[in-house]
Amino acid sequence: MDQPTQPVKEDLSPPRRAYWFAREHKSIIFVIITLALVGAYLAFTIPIAVFPTTNFPRVIIGVDNGVMPIDQMLVTITRPIEEAVSGVLGIEDVQSITSRGSAEIDLYFSWRVDMFQTLQRVNAALARVETTLPPTAKISAQRLEFSSFPILGFGLTSDTLPQTRLWELATYNIKPRLASLPGVSTIVIQGSQVPEFQIVPDPAKLRVAGVSVTDLLNAVNRSNIIQSPGLFARNHQLYLGLITGQAHNVQEIAQIFVKNSPSGTPVYVGDVAQVKPAIEPQFTIVTANGKPAVLVNINRQRGSNTMQVATAVKAELKQIEKTLPPGIHVSTFYDQSWIVGESIKSVRDAILIGLILASAVLVLFLRDWGTSFIAGMVIPISLLVTFIVLKFIGQSFNLMTLGGMAAAVGLIIDDAIVVLENVVLHREAGEGRFEAVALTLRELSLALVGSTLTPIVVFLPLVA
Repeated sequence: MDQPTQPVKEDLSPPRRAYWFAREHKSIIFVIITLALVGAYLAFTIPIAVFPTTNFPRVIIGVDNGVMPIDQMLVTITRPIEEAVSGVLGIEDVQSITSRGSAEIDLYFSWRVDMFQTLQRVNAALARVETTLPPTAKISAQRLEFSSFPILGFGLTSDTLPQTRLWELATYNIKPRLASLPGVSTIVIQGSQVPEFQIVPDPAKLRVAGVSVTDLLNAVNRSNIIQSPGLFARNHQLYLGLITGQAHNVQEIAQIFVKNSPSGTPVYVGDVAQVKPAIEPQFTIVTANGKPAVLVNINRQRGSNTMQVATAVKAELKQIEKTLPPGIHVSTFYDQSWIVGESIKSVRDAILIGLILASAVLVLFLRDWGTSFIAGMVIPISLLVTFIVLKFIGQSFNLMTLGGMAAAVGLIIDDAIVVLENVVLHREAGEGRFEAVALTLRELSLALVGSTLTPIVVFLPLVA
């Protein structure tokens, strides 16, 4: 017996569109998570500094020549240097400041030149003109960049030790150990009393012995050296012979031979002059905590991490303090890493506060935990992707980039709330999940919403 057939109902509803993000939403999620992990890894390799790395087109030439008068400095040093460097490729302006015993020549170049090669050209020009300058002139040339400024500064004070002893400890004990640390560029010692020996000629004795002041200077320069007479063989090995004439105290300086007198008697420094310990003339007084001090300034290498360099220097300095004589107090008067650390903390706090407020607003008004979770995920992932861009363009964590990210957190939170609220409204109107996303994408493209919405949009397929 034949069974009655049931009528077949036809589905007259319009077919659901197949959206590309519906088909590839798992791939999109995988790419986003991968980018976030890569950004998290690169975050530990990005340098940290107070200011971004900038190639200022400027070279500063400094000259120190004791107490030479200004007019003589201008004629014999400043003008020859200006003429020598005026032909360097790319130079646009030359400015100089000349004072007694010192001069500063500022070279301004085009922004299009390679400053590394330009500095080499400037040094080559200085090498050519240096032979015509007074031999006592000390010349240095350096680029103007943020790494030229110290990142750490320590002060050494003592109530029991003399200032000359503090200078010796800073120069021969502290400086070499800190200079060997990775990332440290130069270390500058300032202040204190630099020990030296003074030779005070007696005019009457000089006249009797037939010795001039120039003879004294030449004798000291000629004798206070280390030279090698050559190699000698012993036991099938070659040895380098050394002869030292270095003077280490007053007695050794006094025994330096100058010349024979007209009567044939040998004349020594102590015969015609008084040798005594003294200190180098001071023109600047340096204090720390109200006491005379020695300052140790640490500069970092270009492109190095300020936080890592500062941490390494502080750790090494703690070990050095254990070997210093009792009575020496070491204090920090400048720490650039503290500024960077506080900036990083402020960005961290802005991110946490933004996450909490954005999630609270979404939960309170939309009553959708899934949407709140998405908004909370978008903010840190957007920052992690930003780290990839920072690494790619060679930037660092500094006041500029950290301030920009802190400000961008507010924009991302605002965009997250607007976009996700729009998706939820479409869902409540009866649209499907992907249809709501498609309508939101269309509205965003018409409204020309900023690029900060990109990470949010690709997470929209996760909305439940």
